[in-house]
Amino acid sequence: MGNLQNNWSLLTNKIWAVIVVLIMEVALTGIIVLSTFHKMELEQIKQILHKAAIDDQTKQVQTKVNPSLQGIIESFNLLILNMDQHAQEQRQSEKSKDELISNVSHDIRTPLTSVIGYLGLIEGKNFNDLNQILKYTHIAYKKSLEMQNLVNSLFEFANVQHATSRLKMTKFDMAQMLDQLSADFELEANKRGMEIIVNSTPDKIMMQGDTEKLGRVFNNLIMNALKYGKGATHIWLNAEQKDQEVVVTVANNGQPIPKDSLKHVFDRFYRVEDSRSKKTGGTGLGLAIAQSMVQLHGGTIAVTSDKEKTSFISHFPISKSKD
Repeated sequence: MGNLQNNWSLLTNKIWAVIVVLIMEVALTGIIVLSTFHKMELEQIKQILHKAAIDDQTKQVQTKVNPSLQGIIESFNLLILNMDQHAQEQRQSEKSKDELISNVSHDIRTPLTSVIGYLGLIEGKNFNDLNQILKYTHIAYKKSLEMQNLVNSLFEFANVQHATSRLKMTKFDMAQMLDQLSADFELEANKRGMEIIVNSTPDKIMMQGDTEKLGRVFNNLIMNALKYGKGATHIWLNAEQKDQEVVVTVANNGQPIPKDSLKHVFDRFYRVEDSRSKKTGGTGLGLAIAQSMVQLHGGTIAVTSDKEKTSFISHFPISKSKD
């Protein structure tokens, strides 16, 4: 009986040993098969990615593979998407730089040519009397001021566009700021037959902001209304405090902005009427600077224009601003 049990035990052990060996062989075979399959798929993926890199670096790969390897395809497509977006941003940046250089060159060349021309007349003694000399020097001086104005505007625009541009935040009364701006421009408005009207709701509007930059924003908007509000009799400076924001509107009842120009008024160097801008000495940067300064405060600015009014409307969040 004891020998039978021992023999059975030995047989059982041998059977289990055989089963374990079979399982290991099956597993090993499966691993080899899967490894070969994955190797084939990896080779397929390699060929697909290589082809995509050569043929079209912006085209995403549209193929299905084993779920365990699908992540490689998805990661590659995400990389392609990010690279494409980066390339587009670079192209746009290069285009903007080229346009900037072209615009600056054009706007400086015109007054510079006049300066050189009139000074050349004086240098060559091509004048009749002292009055003619004074006339030539006066024109050269005015053209020099135009160039100075353009250069100053360029520096200001570059400063607010720079990633490290900072705000000097203080608490101030927006209603009081508009009253002060109205007083500053009252004489110029009267010369042009315009009246500046200030409305604030409530009478005192306390908010956080960089008063120097915000003053520049509304200075630009008021100057814009004075220079280009042809036929206007009034300029309105309206401020209203709402639950989460302060809304400031600078409006005039002059000639409306053409509809096809509305979407471009904040573009740098854009002029609604080029010839009229030359007469008024505009650089085409005032509204672009204003928009950048509003955005630095976490706000937005938009324009509306019809036969009744042209309004520049700025929204400033009360609780949060960029610093």
